[in-house]
Amino acid sequence: MTTAERGKHLRIVAELLLVHLPAVLEDQELTRDLLSVVGVTLRAAYEDALRSAEVWDRKHYHQRAERLREEWTWALAAANTADGLAYRDAPVTVDNLERLQRLIRPPLEAPVRCLIRQPQSFRGAAQARERQERERRRVPGRSLV
Repeated sequence: MTTAERGKHLRIVAELLLVHLPAVLEDQELTRDLLSVVGVTLRAAYEDALRSAEVWDRKHYHQRAERLREEWTWALAAANTADGLAYRDAPVTVDNLERLQRLIRPPLEAPVRCLIRQPQSFRGAAQARERQERERRRVPGRSLV
């Protein structure tokens, strides 16, 4: 992923947080699904920044790599917050969304043209991700040796 692709991820997050999530707060299930997508998107951008920093380290540009890591530390905290909002029992409120927006370091701007035409297409994302995490954490019942 390049800087441009990380920027695209941030535009998607901005669109979800500023346009779609406030419009669907009444439908808490869809709100949780969209927050799950925000968490996945922020985590992907963060992990890509770490991979890019590793490349800079291999090229012995250690200061540049460290600066890139520092630039993107907020993304992991924001991704964890989005996931926490998606998987908690209490309803998501406008205050929760504003708190999440404040965690994101570059100021979010509402897009001129939306990339996501139908946010309902993400329905079920939270449950699918939760199921995937359970499968990943599953430990075999017996030794494989």
